[in-house]
Amino acid sequence: MRTGTETSSVEPSAGLLRLLTDLIGFQSVSAVSNLPVIDYIAAYLAQHGIDSRRIPNAAGDKASLLATIGPADRPGLALSAHTDVVPVEGQDWSSPPFTATIRDGRLYGRGSSDMKGFLATVLAAVPDFVRHATARPVHLCFSYDEEIGCAGAPDLVAATATLPVPPALCLVGEPSSLKVARAHKGKFANRLVITGKGGHSALPHRAANAVAAAAKIVVGLEAIGASLTAITDAAFEPPYTTVHVGSLRGGGALNLVPDRAVLEYEVRTIPGADAAGIRARIDALVAEVRAGLKAQAAEADITVEPISAYPGLDTPAGLPAAAKLARLTDCNEAPITLAYGTEAGLYDEAGIATLVCGPGDIARAHKADEWIGLDELASAERLMRRLALTLSDAPTDPLF
Repeated sequence: MRTGTETSSVEPSAGLLRLLTDLIGFQSVSAVSNLPVIDYIAAYLAQHGIDSRRIPNAAGDKASLLATIGPADRPGLALSAHTDVVPVEGQDWSSPPFTATIRDGRLYGRGSSDMKGFLATVLAAVPDFVRHATARPVHLCFSYDEEIGCAGAPDLVAATATLPVPPALCLVGEPSSLKVARAHKGKFANRLVITGKGGHSALPHRAANAVAAAAKIVVGLEAIGASLTAITDAAFEPPYTTVHVGSLRGGGALNLVPDRAVLEYEVRTIPGADAAGIRARIDALVAEVRAGLKAQAAEADITVEPISAYPGLDTPAGLPAAAKLARLTDCNEAPITLAYGTEAGLYDEAGIATLVCGPGDIARAHKADEWIGLDELASAERLMRRLALTLSDAPTDPLF
């Protein structure tokens, strides 16, 4: 670990810093295998006498990890984190992104906020969980490929939901500045590959313009998005479901009719929105444009490639565990909502009451010089110790 000037008087334990330093050292970007970091976590748990279960992907080059500490025949607490991080290519870091660097009371490194800081905090608390999880268990749920649309979580969530006794509560530790969050929007995103028929721009009637077809879809998507603004939920910003076109690429020369275009869009739905109905409207729009394109050229087509999809989170604001968790964080604010998505919606959809609360700030994620405050880690460490006590035979402030 590189160490510079530290100004914060509140610091995490040396053990937590060692764990976070090790975790940041794994270049577990979503494009590569996460097995090295999973091996590390499994070995660490084994040192504390804890068995863990791997849940591999179809290719066998990635895996989630599920472990239970305490009595598995009772409802308990699930702690959820993802092991993958986003790439660093093209970013101007002032220190090596995969080397934990401490300066001015901050620890820098890829994943420090999102979300290896929380992961390290959970692992540092394992001895406390082993000691105190006597009345209720804690389940450790570590996934892969969260950064590419929660792609690796469904199997892990299913395994968690079908434990002999499912968790009474799941805490997803995404960076929320340790504020308790109860809800976020859902999302689905697709890529449309539009194939037309090329030709000379002087004879466009003999061709099928893929870019023009894509433009019709963009206009249609904008119209669908505008129609969704009438249904609102003031807990979110913006307070309605959004439809966003993120990219449109096609064409190469002005005097050629483009035979290919690629369009990417996403929809972010407020709780209660009819996501299936929105999908059906978009499918109908694409089918209409496809039919028009095929009328110009039989070989023309539009294919749909899913990019990502995850459900929203809509935990009731009055859930007793939310207020109790807020007290454990030394914050008595009402539960907040999030502008970003997490795996929490998957746990909620599986019937497990779920909240989001973790150290760090999402505004620092995915950027150069991502960091987490040492004071934030120390606060998260206190929260884990308090959570451990809620699992004991005589909890002073039970969570459930």
